[in-house]
Amino acid sequence: MTDLEDYRKELDVIDQELVALFEKRMHISQAIGNYKLVHDLPIFDEGREQRVVEKNLTNLKSEEFAVQTHHFLDTIMDLSKEVQKDVRAAANDYEQIFAIHEPKLPAQIGYFGETGSFCEEAMLAYFKEAPRDPKNYHTFESLFVGIQNGEIDYGVLPVENSSTGAISQVLDLLYKYGLSIVGEQYIKIEQHLIGLKGTGLDQIEEVYSHPQGFQQSTDYFKNHEQWRQIPFHSTSDSAKMVKDSGDAHKGAIASRRAAQIHGLSILAESIQNQSENTTRFIIVGKDLESNPRCNKVSVVFSLDNQAGTLFKLLRHFARYHINLIKIESRPVEGEKWEYLLYLDFEGNIADENVHEALRFIHRSSVYFRLLGCYKAATENK
Repeated sequence: MTDLEDYRKELDVIDQELVALFEKRMHISQAIGNYKLVHDLPIFDEGREQRVVEKNLTNLKSEEFAVQTHHFLDTIMDLSKEVQKDVRAAANDYEQIFAIHEPKLPAQIGYFGETGSFCEEAMLAYFKEAPRDPKNYHTFESLFVGIQNGEIDYGVLPVENSSTGAISQVLDLLYKYGLSIVGEQYIKIEQHLIGLKGTGLDQIEEVYSHPQGFQQSTDYFKNHEQWRQIPFHSTSDSAKMVKDSGDAHKGAIASRRAAQIHGLSILAESIQNQSENTTRFIIVGKDLESNPRCNKVSVVFSLDNQAGTLFKLLRHFARYHINLIKIESRPVEGEKWEYLLYLDFEGNIADENVHEALRFIHRSSVYFRLLGCYKAATENK
């Protein structure tokens, strides 16, 4: 009579054969990966995978294990793709992703908005000492271009608000221009309705603001639906425009500091929806910078359009005991139903577990870029 130990011995023999065959398959997968790299072919071929699975399911003598066999074949396909992606990752010189540069000192700093903007406030809070002759930019993209062209070394701009969420245009520009995040700063945002001195609320007909100002103050404007809401470059630019216009029928959403700088009056205080309204600002530069004190990592990547791919990737963060902070998706311009994923998590790229997690993301991604490793800011209460 066969006992448990006899069954186990049979399994040992079968496992030995399986491992030998598996190793052989992985070697062939490496060869296929090199061939696809040389001939510029995609790694994932959905039609081919489906044919392989269907063909091998017909080799079953019984349907009893059809579900398990299907899962087994899917897993082998996934592992084969990982090997092929490792081939491609090695060719792309993976370690170059982690090339660290020294901070630029003294640095030329730029910020989004007019004098008195929240970005200027974030700049002063982050750099501690007032930068020499900082430059201001009136659009997000012009600031990115300024860094790319060497006009400034670092730029300060908003990336996320506690009530309205991510500022998608900034995420898209990070991808477009290939800049790095070198730091971050939180600023509590109080939005005020401001106008010319002596102006009354009953005189206002139109209000100017960056779209974020309107989005953060929707509750207030429900009571003033007769006012035209006109999007403008930034809240600080809106304040300057109202001052320059000399028109008592125009108002702006801006900071108290902007009102003081431009000699305007506050017509309504703290009109934002949330009393704890806070914006996260990022400091961006051309190169990746990091040091042992850095404890936050940001990446952007895209994946094959396959069921379960994102789950398999995120599962590895738990495996490496890494705390995910945020994940944000953005559509890829010109590509239907293709998305970029922006991921923030705790750690330092010098940590072994972070390094391994990034290696896995890199080899599992169609596109991958390390956006930055920097010191996480603490939110002021």
